[in-house]
Amino acid sequence: MKTKIFNRVIILLISLITISLTACDKTVTYADLLDQERKSISKFLKYGGIYTEELPADTSKIKVSGTRNAISTKVPFYELENDVYMQVIDKGNGRIINEGERVYFRFLRVNLNTWATAPYDIKMFDLNNGGVGNFYYPDINEYCFDYVKDYNVPMSQYYDFGLGIEYPLAHLYDRAKVYLILPSKVGFSESVSSVVPYLYYIEYTIAKN
Repeated sequence: MKTKIFNRVIILLISLITISLTACDKTVTYADLLDQERKSISKFLKYGGIYTEELPADTSKIKVSGTRNAISTKVPFYELENDVYMQVIDKGNGRIINEGERVYFRFLRVNLNTWATAPYDIKMFDLNNGGVGNFYYPDINEYCFDYVKDYNVPMSQYYDFGLGIEYPLAHLYDRAKVYLILPSKVGFSESVSSVVPYLYYIEYTIAKN
């Protein structure tokens, strides 16, 4: 009897150790999260005819889609710094945004990790299955930043909205409208630790004096 009990205890211990080791093997590491982020962004940039190009040095040669209603497959997502990608809808009114000027923004966004699990044609302004954000808020005074040109990735986490959201302004103007892919390292502060990439629709406006 004692031998049977002993054997059962040994089998139970072996089972518990096996379960424990299996659980450890399934632990998601930060490197795993970064890999998932890269795959999600890559999948989006290859979806349905979407493509990328290097940003032209001459601003006048930047292509624009002219419509915010859907992601265009006729103009590229331009490669910016630190794995940020930008598709331009409207370059703005020609008024350059200077260092230190306060910029307000409206946005909608889609979690690209979630999207990558079951890709679909994103309609950012679809109220039932579109992006979420402050776009429909009557007051966006809290959604602003003082424009900086120092795109130091480690500093991004100290900005509520990250530094990536500011990248387009080095190439565009006041009232610009863009689709923007932001990896977590330069995204909103809550995206940094969770390692979530987002596709944004953004409209920029310089503060009135």
